[in-house]
Amino acid sequence: MARRVSLGVSTVIIGYLCCGSTAQAQEKNPEAQTADSEIVVTALKRSESAQRIPASISAVSGEALEQQGILDVRDIAKIIPNLNWGEHLGTTLITIRGVGSNVESGVTEPTVAMYVDGTFLPRSTMATLRAIDLDRVEVLRGPQGTLYGRNATGGAINFISAKPTRTLSGRVELSAGGRNERGISGFVSGPITDGVYFRLSGGREKQDGFIKVLNTGQTIGGVDANYFRAAARLEPLPNLTIDLSYRFDRNTAPVAIQQLIDPSPLAPPSGQTTEPNRIVADGPFRGYSRTSIASGTINWEASDHLTIRSITSHVSHLSDLDLDGDATSTPFYDVINFNRPSKSFSQELSLVGESGRLSFILGGFYFHEDAQATLPLVFGAVGGPASSLPAGAVLSQGVVSETSNLAAFVDATYKITDAFRLNLGLRYNHENNDYTQRLSIDPVLPLTSVDLHTSTNKLLPKVALQFDLAPDVSSYLQWSRGFKSGGANWPGSGGELFGPTLGLYQPEQLDAYELGFKSRLLGRRLTANFAAFYYDYQGLQITQVVPPNTTLISNANARIYGLEADLQFQVTDAFRLQLAPTFMHARYKDFVSIDPVYNYTANLDGSPLTRAPDFTLNGSATYRAELGGELLSALILNGSVYHSSRTVLRYYNNPGESQAPYTTANLSATLEDASGKTRLSLFVHNLFDETYLQNIINFGLGRFGNYAPPRTWGVRLVRDF
Repeated sequence: MARRVSLGVSTVIIGYLCCGSTAQAQEKNPEAQTADSEIVVTALKRSESAQRIPASISAVSGEALEQQGILDVRDIAKIIPNLNWGEHLGTTLITIRGVGSNVESGVTEPTVAMYVDGTFLPRSTMATLRAIDLDRVEVLRGPQGTLYGRNATGGAINFISAKPTRTLSGRVELSAGGRNERGISGFVSGPITDGVYFRLSGGREKQDGFIKVLNTGQTIGGVDANYFRAAARLEPLPNLTIDLSYRFDRNTAPVAIQQLIDPSPLAPPSGQTTEPNRIVADGPFRGYSRTSIASGTINWEASDHLTIRSITSHVSHLSDLDLDGDATSTPFYDVINFNRPSKSFSQELSLVGESGRLSFILGGFYFHEDAQATLPLVFGAVGGPASSLPAGAVLSQGVVSETSNLAAFVDATYKITDAFRLNLGLRYNHENNDYTQRLSIDPVLPLTSVDLHTSTNKLLPKVALQFDLAPDVSSYLQWSRGFKSGGANWPGSGGELFGPTLGLYQPEQLDAYELGFKSRLLGRRLTANFAAFYYDYQGLQITQVVPPNTTLISNANARIYGLEADLQFQVTDAFRLQLAPTFMHARYKDFVSIDPVYNYTANLDGSPLTRAPDFTLNGSATYRAELGGELLSALILNGSVYHSSRTVLRYYNNPGESQAPYTTANLSATLEDASGKTRLSLFVHNLFDETYLQNIINFGLGRFGNYAPPRTWGVRLVRDF
């Protein structure tokens, strides 16, 4: 199976971009490709060819990530079509096909589910894990409620780590680059004894930030990370495999700012700046993010046709940061100890089998999380009196949550004929949520708390039909449903102390219809895949800013439809081209909201959703030149481009609240020796140093935002043994 996977990854896609329902990856020996190879993925919880799955899926290999210098999901978002990335105060705002997190306050859960080796990461602050020692990343577009359950409304991103090997192997990697980047990482893997195998990996990375505090010289947005992973595979019986792993990731670099987009009334011109990636501040900046993941997976092949699988995991996470909240030299207010801990436990048990023409997955799932978000605002010498508070007063808002989820699910595919298949899925979710809202103003208002409770029962169905038009040409039609729980607002954001109506925001639900076409033509040198989708979005959770310092989450309806295409052409054995345009129309439906900053009632019916551009384009070209030497055996060149049309960043869509169309380009070059064990890669991201915004927020003190990183370069030296 492993050989089949690696050959399939090599043959079909070597450029790192994809669209529709195909996968992509790069292997270091493309000359070993065969025309009959297939890409095998496990995104639907069984090993299947990506071309035969009735769903939109992308995949990129760990080798491709290494050569492109991609280290986290920020960069992955640039190579997966219809995947958009934003960030605010350490909260990641990821959307797929216009569906994703639109809440910057940190009190909600993600809308695109993220998994590491089958373990669910329940908070949006967890998405910046380093992409270390990966076998591949798989991205599912569209709601994945049946198999993944809660919070997979927009889709799912799966990080799949490399497994322990049966023979001794290892790697050492050295890195350097722009902004004083330096790093070292590696792994060692092999047998301990018959039936017991191990893998140890880890690294250290440091890089200065790209955002400079002009009056102090401090830089924000860098990396100061340590990470490691320990994994073991036990095979006590020929048909029994036990995988155990522990992963730890910590970054102590400050990453969160609110940068001025427009001039602020709080400070003179000398005490502020609107220059991109520059800031003036009177307060401190500090960052700390830590995530540990412990998991155990048991696969027991009870018979030739039935496998029993158990996945047990525990996730511990903490995000803690300080920043100057007003982005000026005026002592107005600072965010001190914005603290968001989370601890969760999950257990999934499933039966994966087949009987004649029927293949199925039947399972149960349990999840429990204790989480908290506390946002303290410290008012300074100017901000206190301006807010009728004493200087040094601390306004502390917090939400403590306890979530328990029980689910049962089934996903079955029946071959009506060899060319016609029916796929049915159903998941039953039962969820209890307990919240405690906490509000205090030291020394004015003592701690006040309100307890809230919700209980939800939900069915998440899926129906898909798949028809093979020819041996390498198939089509599918699918309807599926996604669901995301409601939650509790920040205390003090508007009326919630008078009862649960405004204290709670409601769940969201998405019904998705998708028509897909997958083909491999011209002797399998051309892959042409297409997908058309229509989404009916009910209860979309959005942020309403409440000046001067809090938010209220409300619900809206929306309609989304679009087209995705992926054309990948193996021109010669050495040259590959890829083009992936996407067209999307994502608009609010029957939605009226009051903009509290500009104090007007906005009819947003037909207005664009945030981070949902109408048009995007991914393209790449890869060429492999055989040099013939022992040390310099091959040169692999890759150039990629990404273009986005106008992107709305604040849903009221006022002038100046969107990012104009922009284009970015990346380049990479890799030299490798004859054995393929030594590789030297040079990469440049954002080649033309394009400046573009990823987020905008307005608290009535001016518009704040976050810009994407400027041009950066790096070099990687890798030695396998």
